[in-house]
Amino acid sequence: MSALIRLNDLTFSYNKGKENQVDAIKHLSLEIERGDFVGIIGVSGSGKSTLLYLLAGLLKPDSGEYLYGDTDIAKISENKKADLRNSDLGFILQDFGLEGDRTALENVCLPLMFSKCSWGTMEKKGRAVMEKLNIADLCNKKVNQLSGGQCQRVAIARALVHEPRVILADEPTGALDSENKKILMHLLSEINREGITVIMVTHDVSILSECNKIYKLNDGEIELVK
Repeated sequence: MSALIRLNDLTFSYNKGKENQVDAIKHLSLEIERGDFVGIIGVSGSGKSTLLYLLAGLLKPDSGEYLYGDTDIAKISENKKADLRNSDLGFILQDFGLEGDRTALENVCLPLMFSKCSWGTMEKKGRAVMEKLNIADLCNKKVNQLSGGQCQRVAIARALVHEPRVILADEPTGALDSENKKILMHLLSEINREGITVIMVTHDVSILSECNKIYKLNDGEIELVK
């Protein structure tokens, strides 16, 4: 099976060329297959979030190669990167990234705003994914009225609404209690079994049991743990 994502000798620094330069990613090579559930662990400041932003095309590597399928991400335009994010990538953030004054359904439908769908089509897709995650009863509730666990499930629905091939999860359990951590990891596992590639960065080793590959990132360098 060909790799979905290939990183070859990737490097990235903040404040490059300045006295306060920080080498966040150092000559990193990594292959991720379609359908993998990848956990990347590391302490704060190890480069986990930077790696996720590189994978999302939100940061451009200083050197090295990032292939998504046959596409060299470093060589395509910002508009093409945005198109890729809108079509292929779903994001789950530690702080959920939801808009509190909007309803849960409106938040779920936000990624579809970049498509040419009518609101009726967007609403139908949003309701369908919320029903799938058993949160249809939250559709018309404002996000600022929801619990942390409910917000996380709304965030997952938003990540899935445009049917991505890859989910990028940045410390997805960081704001959750132990029970909601279990619920979240069960949902991610179910999503992965449907063929969606999941790439999760975390400092919490207790949530890695569902991952088929585990890497440790330390000071910008990566090693395979499992």
